[in-house]
Amino acid sequence: MTIFYFIFIALAAYFSFRYDGIEKYDSHKQHRLWLMCIYLIFLSGFSYGLGGDKFTYMEEFEDYPDNFSDVEDFIWYQVMLKGQMPLWSLINLIGKVVFKSFYFVQLLQSAFINSAVCYVASKYTHRYFLFLIVYFLTLQFFIFNTEVMREGFALSLVLIGMHNWMSGKRWIFFVTMPVALLFHVSAATALLFPFVRFKMSWKTLIVAFCAAYGTWQLSDLALGKVMMMALGGMGALVGKILFYSIQASTIFGFLRSAITYLIFPFIIMYTSLRMEPSETLRKSKEKIMSYMVVLGVLASAFAGFTRLYNYVEIFYLIMLADFVYTLFRFKEHFIIRLGTLAGTVFLIALQYLIYYETTNTHYYDYFYPYTCILDEDESVYIREIAHQEAVKAEESDDNVRNID
Repeated sequence: MTIFYFIFIALAAYFSFRYDGIEKYDSHKQHRLWLMCIYLIFLSGFSYGLGGDKFTYMEEFEDYPDNFSDVEDFIWYQVMLKGQMPLWSLINLIGKVVFKSFYFVQLLQSAFINSAVCYVASKYTHRYFLFLIVYFLTLQFFIFNTEVMREGFALSLVLIGMHNWMSGKRWIFFVTMPVALLFHVSAATALLFPFVRFKMSWKTLIVAFCAAYGTWQLSDLALGKVMMMALGGMGALVGKILFYSIQASTIFGFLRSAITYLIFPFIIMYTSLRMEPSETLRKSKEKIMSYMVVLGVLASAFAGFTRLYNYVEIFYLIMLADFVYTLFRFKEHFIIRLGTLAGTVFLIALQYLIYYETTNTHYYDYFYPYTCILDEDESVYIREIAHQEAVKAEESDDNVRNID
């Protein structure tokens, strides 16, 4: 059934060729965008056993009660012992009691995240379909729909809130944020968004890199304080804080993270900013870049914080689509831009090719071939075994910090 992937890419490529050059509002272009959005919703919503973390969600779903009795106690139990926020538990509970199927959860989650992604993309780029190709081929579509499903709900609300903040409807941000937090605590990352904005220049990148390096050098001390505060608490949420806090990186790990989350994204987004003809969009992109720089510094300095980058990832991919579209249309800094694109593709390829020895599989095998609910083949559980190897590697002693 992998043909569904090729159909999506072929349609997106055709629509990109036909419509992405249109700068003004076009009803046909809008119609095709939402047609492709529905395609993505169904592609994920009707999938079976895609991803690695998906199997954990499916197994936990089986442990949910078959009725709504003692729902408050159950949700409290989920928060304290599993670190799962109330709205995620409630949606799973509805799926179990009312629909008797986890497919309800994954279809609803797919509708949330992909609708939000397509809506925001339509507001910040004219290259709708090139963006969808980038969203798909960088694997972010699969990651948001299978690997971080709980966070996907939160991210969809945060995206809408951030867009409305920049559009002047700030009250919507304050409405969506509490709801997002009730899906996943990582949404608290977006609370930084209203407070960051600074002028973008190449000097900004140099300062940000120095800040990231200095923070990385002091990260043992800084996170040691966090750990001491966390040890005074209890429950699964505290356990997760401790787990992510002790993740460490070598100087080579820091440099790779800095290139991945700070340097290449800065060049790509700064190019998009410089070439943006709309003053309104330019101001919005500058604010988004400010937010990216802050998250990029954190992701570079603290190995366990790279997941926070999800909250700027969609805006980054939007600007990456613009970057690709304009690559050969402007001569300014062409060699730097071409090298940046080549480096970005290389880093994505490295992620594709992560190898799992126990199953003789790679990261891309989580998502390829496509498996559908119409054929619940048990062979997909090889992905669960590969995921267990990946989690075990994360928990090894080789990549944790030693704090006295």
